[in-house]
Amino acid sequence: MVKFLLKLLGFLSLGLSISNAAQSQNISPIATDLNLNQELVESSPVLRRWLADPPDVLYDIYNSPSFNTKLKIGLTSRDNSLGFEIGVDDVFLGKTAFTVSAGYQREFTGKENNFDANLRYYVLPLGSYFNISPQVGYRSIDIASLGNTSGIDVGVQGILVLSPHSADLRLSQTFTAPGSNNEASITTLAASYAITRKLRLGSNIQWRRSNIRYDSRVGFVLELAL
Repeated sequence: MVKFLLKLLGFLSLGLSISNAAQSQNISPIATDLNLNQELVESSPVLRRWLADPPDVLYDIYNSPSFNTKLKIGLTSRDNSLGFEIGVDDVFLGKTAFTVSAGYQREFTGKENNFDANLRYYVLPLGSYFNISPQVGYRSIDIASLGNTSGIDVGVQGILVLSPHSADLRLSQTFTAPGSNNEASITTLAASYAITRKLRLGSNIQWRRSNIRYDSRVGFVLELAL
């Protein structure tokens, strides 16, 4: 039994040696072409893996987003009236450049509530540090004693990725019920910064202009990257 185990270990060792030798033979010509020191290649598992199977950087740039899908919850203030907001940003539809976002905001006094949902399409490669996305969706703004503005919501968003999956700035401009008497124009500037791999701190400021009301709102949110 002992002799059998020794022979088995010998065969396994021989197989590993052959495998490592074959891998070295595959890597060596590439390392030579790149003028890489062989000792450096042998001492770096990551470098050996990249030389044996080079990553497709161009594919990653076009298909791997530099920003995350995020869940968010936070506090808002509009004209000294506190409220809360919850929402989700950029839920990707499969492996496409289309995303779905939605949000709900309400003042604690009940004087106003706001709901919006939209579909975005990112024009540039998803791995870019800058991107732009036309968007279309629905928004409802309900203000006590002043009425309701609701309907189709169209606009555009620009995103600047300061650090992939860690920090970004977003600027958007939308128009709710365009062409109607209650048309509302909303400009939003938002910033987000990662404090851990999953958690982020975010802030935003929003300017709203319409025949019903002209005001601004600030918000501070806690975000969970998905």
